[in-house]
Amino acid sequence: MRALSSHAAVIALGLAALGVAALKLLGGADWTPLALFAAALIVTELVEDADRIRSREPSDFEVFRIASALHVAAAIVLGPWSAALLAGGSAFGVRRLRDRSLGAVSFEAATVTLATLAGGYAFLAAGGHTGRIELLADLGPLAALALVYLTIRTTLLQVVAAREAFQPDLASAGGEAALGAAIALFATDHPWNLVALAPLALIVHVAYTRLARVRRETLQALETFANIVDERDSSTYQHSIRVARSVDRLARSLGLPFSDIDRLRWAARLHDLGKVAVDASLLRKEGRLDGAEWAAMRRHPRLSARLMQRFEFAAAQARAVEFHHERYDGQGYYGIDGGALPLASHFLIVADSFDAMTHDRPFRPALSREDALAELEQNSGTQFHPTVAKAFVAVERGEDPSGVLSIGELAQLREAAIPYRLPVIPGARDLRDRPELIAIAGVTLALVAAAFDQLEVVFAGAAAGLFGLLLYVRRRTRVAQLNQALLDAAGNAPSRENAFDQLTTLLQRASDATWSGLIDWEEDGLGGTLSRERGTDGPHLAVLTSWLVREAESGETLLSAGGFELQQDGVVVALPLRRENSALVGFLVLAVPRRLPAHVELALSDAADELALALASRPDEGVVARDPLLVAR
Repeated sequence: MRALSSHAAVIALGLAALGVAALKLLGGADWTPLALFAAALIVTELVEDADRIRSREPSDFEVFRIASALHVAAAIVLGPWSAALLAGGSAFGVRRLRDRSLGAVSFEAATVTLATLAGGYAFLAAGGHTGRIELLADLGPLAALALVYLTIRTTLLQVVAAREAFQPDLASAGGEAALGAAIALFATDHPWNLVALAPLALIVHVAYTRLARVRRETLQALETFANIVDERDSSTYQHSIRVARSVDRLARSLGLPFSDIDRLRWAARLHDLGKVAVDASLLRKEGRLDGAEWAAMRRHPRLSARLMQRFEFAAAQARAVEFHHERYDGQGYYGIDGGALPLASHFLIVADSFDAMTHDRPFRPALSREDALAELEQNSGTQFHPTVAKAFVAVERGEDPSGVLSIGELAQLREAAIPYRLPVIPGARDLRDRPELIAIAGVTLALVAAAFDQLEVVFAGAAAGLFGLLLYVRRRTRVAQLNQALLDAAGNAPSRENAFDQLTTLLQRASDATWSGLIDWEEDGLGGTLSRERGTDGPHLAVLTSWLVREAESGETLLSAGGFELQQDGVVVALPLRRENSALVGFLVLAVPRRLPAHVELALSDAADELALALASRPDEGVVARDPLLVAR
């Protein structure tokens, strides 16, 4: 009821604004720019609206909206009310003609009407003038227009309509505002200049549309791959489809945002991709699997994760997928405790187990739905996350989970989004470690200021550029010194153990590392053992190995992850160790309190080959047994 009243209020405000705008237009207007902007918006809405069909992809890819750029430009050239009328009128007329629902179209039209109107008034309040824009003088008003427009549009479309968190796409919004300013500059004195921008706008739109199509086609290919895996054995036919439906149903009943529902569902849809490497005879075997067969079966979650990690839009689901055969008590495939698993993994564990129990398998007959639900209840807190299991059982029995869960339990499950790799927030030290940014910014500022005869700003920019250049020289000196020290330690050490001790001493001093470890990697690329370590507070070995499995084939010289990825504070950095034949044989891993200093990162990258030769296990050392902690069932 609350959502409906919010929608109704937005639509009512939008209609009222459109009515007032129409009355103001009757009082007089410059019809040439008005007609040209109206034509441009109608054509743009016609082209862009066709690409807004909900694809339900596990992606945060945001489309660049040329219509939004036109809204910004119209607010500058025509004023708030005329621009709002054109924005709302074109959105309603074109989208309604495409046979979309009246309610949805009305809400979207009201949204762009209110966003454009408020943005136009923000432009005026910040010192801008209708029908005129001058750079640099109007940068402040332009920024105010873009910020208000983006805030209102995002709030209404994401928070009110889609029940999403407030997550504005600043990159796309900045591009839209910049294009809008360019259009306004062209159209202020000569409205017919808008025609010259039409090809550019069309090219931008086509480029974004093609990128979105490629992403969608790639995801569809992965889905086809998942279908092929399911069809290798009759007992698992449509297994991933059913698991995805169960996860989707559970997520919807908990009221999760649509983007989280999509990611959870697609994680379920792709969770068994790694079974393509499992011999089909094992899937059909009626008896108990022996040790070698179990080892082959335990590979498939990590294979699924490693495959998904190579695709940016699916990588966020890889971690949850890898852990879909873990247990809440830590006795699963890889021995990872339930508290270290993302909550999304527990969704997959429960749904996957329920589907397996309710369908015939070669080694046992199916259970009834009620018996399977009883099994979930009986093993809640040992095999299954207790809150997730309770919610799943309630949903499968047709009950509202809010009736069986406490407020705290509901809040916990509503945080079940699969987290993306979050960037480390830069600070003063980060800026100091990247002095080239200071130098470039200073020179750029000086050049722009010179173009506007701002001598004080020219001197300030030049000083900043010189300061950045000096910091850059200092950093290169530190890189060279640390690089030489690393090479000396690696070249003079009598053994790999001694080399590890000397190198980690240098690195701990340079980066404040609290822990360092040497991982010997297995030939199949799905695990490793910790052969040597120094320090305390290292990451959980099973979780560390899982991360390395997913990232090993990324091609990066240095791998790094924030604390959320490895369930600990700080940052973990791993240097892949390769022999002369490029075979990956291990990792040098550091746990540091914050992002690795830039000079340490550069020195490690420069010395990577020599360090690998000094630290990599020798072929004659034999195969190292896998650490039981990493593969516990």
